[in-house]
Amino acid sequence: MNVEGGNTKFVEQDGIDYAATTVQMPGGERVPFLFTVKNLVAEGKGDTFKPGFEFGGSFKVPSYRTGLFLDPKGRGTTTGYDQAVALPGAQNGQADNDKLFKENNKKFEVLDGEVKFKVLNVNNETKEIAGVFVQE
Repeated sequence: MNVEGGNTKFVEQDGIDYAATTVQMPGGERVPFLFTVKNLVAEGKGDTFKPGFEFGGSFKVPSYRTGLFLDPKGRGTTTGYDQAVALPGAQNGQADNDKLFKENNKKFEVLDGEVKFKVLNVNNETKEIAGVFVQE
């Protein structure tokens, strides 16, 4: 993390892979969430972490389904079956099977993501910051 020209710039160098956490949605529902950040470059206007400070940027989101990942039906990209065993006749290339093809076709994708952070509290004693983030 550097301050350049009065602005903060955070450059992630190692990344976080699939940190399992729970997110509480508006209304109280809690859902599982895999937090992944690769190649993040986040920038913010200002040079001090204080309540109200915002920063964010883009990053890469690798698929958590690597080539060796198998879904509950044993389907994968490099291991397992290439289709659900109970549906062998559905892999005939017919247009009416698009829904089944999408379900069965496993692929590894690296997508673009974006994250924004907002500082709500700073503990000067421990040098910890607290706040909210939005990740897409």
